[in-house]
Amino acid sequence: MGPMAVRLTRAQKQQQTREQLLAAAEALFAERGIHRTSLDDVAAEAGLSKGAVYANFDSKSGLLLALLQRLNEAGDQCDDGQQRATDPQAWQRRLGESFEANVATAESRRFTMAFAEFWLYGMRNAEARTVLSDALEAGRRANAAEASAKGNREVPTDRLAALVMALDIGIGLQHLIDPERVPAELFTAGLEMLLRGAAETAPR
Repeated sequence: MGPMAVRLTRAQKQQQTREQLLAAAEALFAERGIHRTSLDDVAAEAGLSKGAVYANFDSKSGLLLALLQRLNEAGDQCDDGQQRATDPQAWQRRLGESFEANVATAESRRFTMAFAEFWLYGMRNAEARTVLSDALEAGRRANAAEASAKGNREVPTDRLAALVMALDIGIGLQHLIDPERVPAELFTAGLEMLLRGAAETAPR
């Protein structure tokens, strides 16, 4: 006799449906772009009815904002590897290893394309811009907390976090377009130059 199926509550079923729709929307926005993706497309990709979309999101903008909110949640979670790092050098090494291991994966590529779409949408939509801004700030706060915990005192941690994020986004975007001339290890090299330069110019 096989294991008994677990019966989901109504709330659990709704959450499961919501997650299916968000995953489908993220994939389609990355593949086709926001403006070429309809709610019918999202429902079909998720294997659900259009009614299921409207039962969870009041509009396409509502769906987009929910996806952007996910970035806030992701920004509040520190990477386990970074948490294990015990000093500035180990923290720097873990950041570089994580970037190089993940930048070109299919999941990361899809996320990056969706993120680029969100960025453009946020520049045109004030509500989305606020959510995206908060998501980026959450990511910077997480990085700043890690930098401070690991003893990076050469520059204010909020500025260091912004510079690390600039390297992450900038090198990541360039690498996905031109991996030969912008190799993933350039992120680690840039991080080393950033921290070394900060240490050399810090007040004694």
